[in-house]
Amino acid sequence: MTEIPLLFLIVALITLVVEVAAVMLKLTGLDRDTARFQAISLITAAGYTTSESELVVRHPVRRRIAMFLMILGPIVLAFIISITVRLLGTGFSGPKDFFVAASTLLIVCFFFRNRFIVSFFDRHLERQLSRQPSLRRRPVEEILRLDDNHTIAEVTLSTEAPLVGKLLSEARLRDRGVLVLSIRRDGTVIHTPRGSDDLRLNDTLLVYGQSRQVLKLIELVT
Repeated sequence: MTEIPLLFLIVALITLVVEVAAVMLKLTGLDRDTARFQAISLITAAGYTTSESELVVRHPVRRRIAMFLMILGPIVLAFIISITVRLLGTGFSGPKDFFVAASTLLIVCFFFRNRFIVSFFDRHLERQLSRQPSLRRRPVEEILRLDDNHTIAEVTLSTEAPLVGKLLSEARLRDRGVLVLSIRRDGTVIHTPRGSDDLRLNDTLLVYGQSRQVLKLIELVT
């Protein structure tokens, strides 16, 4: 009976694909647990709408990985259902089939549940994939070209801050050489805020600009 080894082979291959996708997502900047969770939810079409899933949708490389998993998932599921139906129709012909099924299952479990093997595989795969420029995780310092003259910092508006109650356009921070990348407020984040966004007490601004101007802003609002 060839259906049993074929079934476990498909399961092994899909597990391998999930592991590869998780490593690829990790290389784009996701942590290990989030990367594996998203890979599994994508290939199984579970459709979890979490904040982590937004990290996948907004990233071009992660989107391509997600699209591949979403296309592959239904194809694999169709194969598994087809083989399972054939197994239910024919049944096991004897002890030999049970032995083949049990042996194949043990081998698959051994390779994919052994943490040393998985860890070795992940490290080797990560080294190979890290050579791909599109997957290489770049530090913030490299992306923003930070040096002694430019920096990035979080600035929280205190009670006495003269910026509190003003619109971002009225604060004229851009004229000082400081860009506001985001505003964190009450557990939410306003990305790429506009001039019409107001500045409120206890807002935390993520700013980027000339080091001396950022330092002056910190002294002004804290």
